[in-house]
Amino acid sequence: MHPSIRKRDTLCGVNHASVNGGGKVVTHLWGDLSSHEVEKGDITNPGTTRKNLLYKWRTIMTSSTAAATTPQTKSTTASFPPTFERGKDITPLISEFFQLKANETKDDFVNLHRYNFSLDSKRCRYGSTFLAIIVHSAPGNTQKRNLIRETFGSIGSYRNRNVTVVFMLAAVKQQRAQDSLQYESRRYDDIVQGNFPDSYKNLARKHIMAMHWFKYSCKAKYILKLDDDTFVNPYRIIDHILKTEPQGLTIECKVTQYPGVNRKKWSKWYTPESEYPFSVMPSFCLGFAYLTTPESWDAMYKVSETNRRMSMDDLYVSVVLAMKAGVQRTDFSNILVQCPRNKTFDYTEINQKAIVIDRGAHCGSIPFRHWRQIQYDNEHL
Repeated sequence: MHPSIRKRDTLCGVNHASVNGGGKVVTHLWGDLSSHEVEKGDITNPGTTRKNLLYKWRTIMTSSTAAATTPQTKSTTASFPPTFERGKDITPLISEFFQLKANETKDDFVNLHRYNFSLDSKRCRYGSTFLAIIVHSAPGNTQKRNLIRETFGSIGSYRNRNVTVVFMLAAVKQQRAQDSLQYESRRYDDIVQGNFPDSYKNLARKHIMAMHWFKYSCKAKYILKLDDDTFVNPYRIIDHILKTEPQGLTIECKVTQYPGVNRKKWSKWYTPESEYPFSVMPSFCLGFAYLTTPESWDAMYKVSETNRRMSMDDLYVSVVLAMKAGVQRTDFSNILVQCPRNKTFDYTEINQKAIVIDRGAHCGSIPFRHWRQIQYDNEHL
């Protein structure tokens, strides 16, 4: 844990417990009562339910959100499709929940942007880059990074548009692992390493770190954010950009809808009520890949200053920040090729589409094996 990280205020939560086996349920509210303006009578009353407390919290948040927003961070809310919970659109409540209140402690990274870089890259600092491919990677995924470098990360340019690949990592504990990353950085100059622990729960911090780094260290016309296990046909993605010319506050992504929220504590995707108290999720961008503009990243980076983070970074960025920043989402399923369960690709399709979506991790590195043929067919026309 980075030494500058302070103990965080705990959001108000609700626990239920039976009393004396008699079937009665007592609801306990945990967290700082004064900061949530909840009276003690509300939680000592056996008749109080989670629904009552959530209703009161929503009422409080509705009246207090405006005071927490400063003129410098006020933004235009994007028009998002409704998210219904028991027949009511909760989109405004989602926006209100994530808005930091005046007495809440800000996160050093997501809100205060206190990023320092142990390793850095100068690859797209000087303004000649058309497309910056920003890849979120884990420190131990050296083979995945090398596979990208050897395949779509190797083209340099297409149709006179320069392409740059940069990998986003965070801090490691072992010196041996750090030494290996330093060697990799010296060799390729494509590693950016932040100053917080690299973990799944810190993906939101890594996402905002990428925005921070891009804002101050990279000049590119477009951004393609990827996970390090995603295959891209760079020829088709550039063709797509030249055809559609995305402008302004926009994200192109695979928009999806989950039926509910994962409350299973053992799951990698567990989302506690303290992070997200609603029973349904809005539609959001799958985080494996999305195409966006510097204007969009800059706007979302700015509004992150006043919105509490969550570990589910794709929902946080493509809903919470996009909504607050006025960024519109567009589904780009037409440029995706679905990884088949039998792991056998139709080469014609993979050469015609821009990105492989492998939601079940059925294919792994198999799409990368088509790279040489894709490269030959596109550079020897």
